[in-house]
Amino acid sequence: MGRHRAPDDDESNADEARDDETSHFDALSPDIPEADESATGAPGFRVPDDWAEMHGMPPAATPSAAAPPPADPGDRYETDYPDSDYRDTDYSDQPDLTGADSVTQAFPSVPRRASVRSHGGDWEGGDWTGSHRAIATKRRGVSVGVIAALVTVVVVVAAVILWRFFGSVLSDRSREASARCVSGSVSVPVLADPSISDALNSLAGKYSQSAAPIGDKCVKVEVKATDPTAVVDGVVNKWPSNLGPRPALWIPASSVSAARLVAGAGEQAISGEAKSLATSPVLLAVRPQLKDALAQQNWGTLPALQTTPTALDGLSLPGWGSLRLALPTVDNSDAAFLAAEAVASAAANGGPVNAGAGAVHRLTAAQPKLADPKAATALDALISASDPATAPVHAVVTTEQQLFQRSQHTDNAKGKLAAWLPPGAPAVADYPAVLFAGDGLSHEEVTAASEFERFLRKPEQLAELSKAGFRVDGGNPPKNDVVNLGSLPDALAIGDAGTRATLANAVGGTSKSAAVTILLDQSMPISDGAKTRLGNVTTALMDRIKAMSPNSAVGLWTFDGVSGRTEIPLAPLSDQAHSTQLISDLNSQSSSGGGHVSFTTLRMLYGDAMSKYVEGQANSILVITSGPHTDQSLDGQGLQDYIKSAFDPARPVAVNVIDIGSDSDGSTWQAVSQLTGGTFTGMPTSAAPELANAVAAALP
Repeated sequence: MGRHRAPDDDESNADEARDDETSHFDALSPDIPEADESATGAPGFRVPDDWAEMHGMPPAATPSAAAPPPADPGDRYETDYPDSDYRDTDYSDQPDLTGADSVTQAFPSVPRRASVRSHGGDWEGGDWTGSHRAIATKRRGVSVGVIAALVTVVVVVAAVILWRFFGSVLSDRSREASARCVSGSVSVPVLADPSISDALNSLAGKYSQSAAPIGDKCVKVEVKATDPTAVVDGVVNKWPSNLGPRPALWIPASSVSAARLVAGAGEQAISGEAKSLATSPVLLAVRPQLKDALAQQNWGTLPALQTTPTALDGLSLPGWGSLRLALPTVDNSDAAFLAAEAVASAAANGGPVNAGAGAVHRLTAAQPKLADPKAATALDALISASDPATAPVHAVVTTEQQLFQRSQHTDNAKGKLAAWLPPGAPAVADYPAVLFAGDGLSHEEVTAASEFERFLRKPEQLAELSKAGFRVDGGNPPKNDVVNLGSLPDALAIGDAGTRATLANAVGGTSKSAAVTILLDQSMPISDGAKTRLGNVTTALMDRIKAMSPNSAVGLWTFDGVSGRTEIPLAPLSDQAHSTQLISDLNSQSSSGGGHVSFTTLRMLYGDAMSKYVEGQANSILVITSGPHTDQSLDGQGLQDYIKSAFDPARPVAVNVIDIGSDSDGSTWQAVSQLTGGTFTGMPTSAAPELANAVAAALP
């Protein structure tokens, strides 16, 4: 047959059958040799001669020659020439392939076409062989998981790029907005003790100029000098409008003020621990002649020097009289409160500090009478007198920094002023930075206040405070002819906030309105001066009640040698009828004798006070007696045991005791007051001026 004869149907069917068989060779015969390529790159492979026999197939016929694939896929088996026109000589130039090793001998490489039909079959690309078919190249699929992973990676990377791009844009815009303070400025009010406010105000201006914006607002810190008692009363009760907006930061002169605030408003009123910014010890500003005379004295001896008319005469200062120590409470850096703690601690002699409250009352009651309680007024009285011996004031309780400043503005300061620092642990004004908590403060205010506090603690700012006479870490103290800014021993440590607040109240500090029930001993017929002991006590009580806040509540119980009773129930002084009745009842009291059932009456009253506890006020009982008790059913230890079991720290009712005369029950009363956080004041007579001070401290 001619070379281009179209195959018969039988041959085509046979070829298709063989194609089907061949398509399964990979699965049926895994040991078929791989196709190899010659160095020339011609594709092909070799099959062993006995391969067909090994697989039970008839041996393949070896053709005499193989024709190359057609050049044009459109040239299919038809031709315009008859078979007789083909001559063998026309192919004389073709190589003789009869000696080929196998029908699968590789042919020279030819270009692959997209689709070629050859010998009735479809060629979809592959390698030509000497047979009537091509070996098709099998494509391998790509895993779906790999594709999904690649897509995920692309998406994540794109998201990160976009996030960083837009985040950078927004951050840049935020910084630009902040730099421009597009939302204006935030005013940050800071209240400070007058002694440090000027220095802080200067530093606040420096901070406001350099501070980074908070959000998109510029920061402006404004420092205002404010009396600590006004701040404490404002937080505990109602914030007064004259103090301006409620601040986020308060820098009082000492931790005593912070303790008074906590005692009145609770620990939730402040945020975190109030750390000291600067310090200044409490001392006595005196005339130079007095400094040498006090060389052997201490805080504990001051009450006697204050109350003894010729005390300084005995210290080689004839004609000077008593100490005449002024304890100013205004613009004086909490010095009076700190001095009270030092005096009480010395008088307690290692015992509970509140047991020394009586010494504080004696000291404050006998101080000179001046036009006002300001520190400047007292210092003027000290310095301006032409004769130091007859001066109305011989000494003033103040701080080292206050005296440093006064000496800077006093002519011949060294000849008029001297500083006496009592020996032992010093009482120190520690200037804590108190961050307020609670509603009404914006995020910007709180953040700016905290940043300003940190700014103040940097060396450059502390150096400025040192120049003003404060002691600071790493500071270089300035030289001064009046005060010595040398090293100090460890500062005096006092108890909890409640104890410190109570002692501060003894010299005029108040923290909140009170709910007080007076327990009055009627068996005090002894005369003390122009009146009986009971008469002196009722006069002091009436005077104090008239001066109390109308928000306070006061009640009255009495006892004698037979029983105890309720005279006037506890009620607010704002009730005019109640206040009038209370004053009238006190004025009509008369003395009786025959004993003092004080222990059993206090037991009844304490239970009643606990059941009628007034929230938001300082609840207490004021016991005034001269003793001793005559109770048959309750002794001193039994009373202490009862108080210990009844006292509730969450609803505290303090017992303050004023014990007049030589009462053998003094140790019991001290223990009871200590158990409840109250004070004990013992005094030899009701005619002494300290009675009014003790009553004032117990009825704030």
